[in-house]
Amino acid sequence: MKIRQATIDDLASLSAVFADYRNSSGQDYDLDDGKAFLEQRLTKKDSVIFIAIIDGEIVGFTLLFPFFTPAGIREMWLLNDIYIADEYRHQGVAQSLLSEAIFFSKKTKKCKVYLATKIDNVNSQTLFEKFGFKKTDYINYEFITG
Repeated sequence: MKIRQATIDDLASLSAVFADYRNSSGQDYDLDDGKAFLEQRLTKKDSVIFIAIIDGEIVGFTLLFPFFTPAGIREMWLLNDIYIADEYRHQGVAQSLLSEAIFFSKKTKKCKVYLATKIDNVNSQTLFEKFGFKKTDYINYEFITG
């Protein structure tokens, strides 16, 4: 398995995995919209995408977005999301992607990696806690504007 930062050359194969991810998250399988989203991220360089490759195939990814803490006057990374294709789960892919995200955060001198997960996603919570992530005292809210 190889973990590396995605480039524009990965767009076609990454888009297919990204469409699977969105579909598993309850969205329609839409290769074109996902491809446009990823292309924007990669060309604008407003996020970092790490990909997991096995036998030349992209089997998972994680996205990091810059995020700020005004109170702490520091930068951090928002990890949103981590996805592994079904047939490659429970093979250490998520651990490898998470390790790379943490290493990258330290290398880029960010104060932390922040993430959120569903309350019932016990497998992910167990993985995150194994890596030293701590549950916070915050309750998350969202306001849907469109």
